Amino acid sequence: MGDAEPVRSAIVLSLNGATTRAIVTDRVEGEPRLVASASVVGRSVIPALEVIERRLGRSVLDSGRPISARSVLGDGADAWISVGLPLSRPTVVLVALGGQNFAAELAATAARASPVRVSQLVVDETTSPTVLAQKLNEQRPDLLLLAGLADDAVWRTAFAAVTSAIGDEWRPRLGIVVAPEAIQQHVAAALGEQLELMGVDPGEYAPAEVVRALSAELRAQAVEALRSELEGTFSEQLVDRLTALERAAAFLVRRAEQRLVLVDLEQGATVLWARAEGLATIHRAEQDLGHQALGLAELGSESIQRWLPWSIGDDELLDWLANRVLSPYPVILNERDQFLAAAFVRALLRVVAGEIEQQDVREDLTLIALGPWFATLPPALAVLCALDGIEPVPVSGLVSIALDEADLLAAGGAIAEFHPGYAARVLERDALLPLAHVLVLTGDGVEGAIAVRGELRTGEIVQRFSVPWGSVHVLPFSPGTFAELSVELESGVRIGGLEAGVALQFTGDAALGWARLGVVIDARGRPLRLPSDPAARMRRLRSWLADLGLSGGAE
Repeated sequence: MGDAEPVRSAIVLSLNGATTRAIVTDRVEGEPRLVASASVVGRSVIPALEVIERRLGRSVLDSGRPISARSVLGDGADAWISVGLPLSRPTVVLVALGGQNFAAELAATAARASPVRVSQLVVDETTSPTVLAQKLNEQRPDLLLLAGLADDAVWRTAFAAVTSAIGDEWRPRLGIVVAPEAIQQHVAAALGEQLELMGVDPGEYAPAEVVRALSAELRAQAVEALRSELEGTFSEQLVDRLTALERAAAFLVRRAEQRLVLVDLEQGATVLWARAEGLATIHRAEQDLGHQALGLAELGSESIQRWLPWSIGDDELLDWLANRVLSPYPVILNERDQFLAAAFVRALLRVVAGEIEQQDVREDLTLIALGPWFATLPPALAVLCALDGIEPVPVSGLVSIALDEADLLAAGGAIAEFHPGYAARVLERDALLPLAHVLVLTGDGVEGAIAVRGELRTGEIVQRFSVPWGSVHVLPFSPGTFAELSVELESGVRIGGLEAGVALQFTGDAALGWARLGVVIDARGRPLRLPSDPAARMRRLRSWLADLGLSGGAE
């Protein structure tokens, strides 16, 4: 589908947690490019746009209102779009009628892929309507999601409980019913006068279509919540952040032939897998490194301490999380903060990765894209977060890791809602900063023994290397150059998911483009193994950090 009308410039306002970004694209030598990005603390868009005006030396506002058509001198923009998530997320209670069942599983999948706060109640033949009504009154959700198959008794319990709970103090904005058509009719007869309802029959559509329809409605509710928080002039064209990121990921899959994982921690935690076969998105509204930091306590202190190169007590971890919640604008202040944040991120990614049923989505990867939050970490530590949290085992042996420092994936995905051709050209040229190309070694290497030898050639410069099993090795090369990589494996060592003894050469047309760290040889094997003894574990972590030029943090 082509663009509705020609666009020269676009300004996207990205609202995420405690920050607001303004991202400006314009035509440079006739082609759409990123020309500026500014981030300010707070949720007011005017300060971010004032920074843009100073940087570009042009006006984008007139008496506080957007100039909505770009002038010949560059003032204003042809398209103004806002993307983000509301500060106050819609709350959803999923009532699983008859216990865990196919309909409830589809509803839960849709809720996990939506920017909502969700909790679940299970109703079976032992559930009391009074108790269920009490729980609904305690939570008072914005949206009620009723999901179940054929059991008249439990549905009668739900009818009685919802009828009792709804009143002047609580009335959901919407009730969504995931059930066969006959049950939907019973729900409409029982609750239709008290509650606006919509329904979907899970037996009439493919599971992916049911999930898509449900998540579309939940996301629409989030957009309306964001609209109510925004100043009116900036709320006309809105896109929720998850939808925008999915559009950008679909572009990378389609145009760049990537198979990717995207990790976004701007407001809540979003992990998105994208391949030609489809998308899988998981969003955790209650967990991030900002004002939802206390939600990370659910990961357990042991899973965090596992990734720290020094010891820390449980109370100290909780205090660190609490300080982030209490701070108006939580930031990463020092090296200690960086290593603590990286430990939480690795633990979180390992849990979320385990929620994806298809194991091959972890293995069949070519790209890991990291959202703007990761720019607060040293590049090498950001790369470790991706490798340790996701543990990719790429079929090709090589996976690239890149950073969306300017938040252009969300911005480009939002532009694509209205001007897809323009957005595609911006994403193609400016979306990601390459951090590293990682060669992942698997198999049965011997700790400390040489696992791989090879050379990296950039022009006339040749770097020869040998990497012992259990370590990480970095091969940097200069910006603006391409590198040719050749490797030879020792016995028992494999590259990624390839057969034993198969070596690779990235030469000629397959040469590797520049990345900030260069080429990383990850010879730690899969799955990653850390000693159970705390002192030995911390020594192992410090050795990996030293391999990447990191100090290991301060105790």
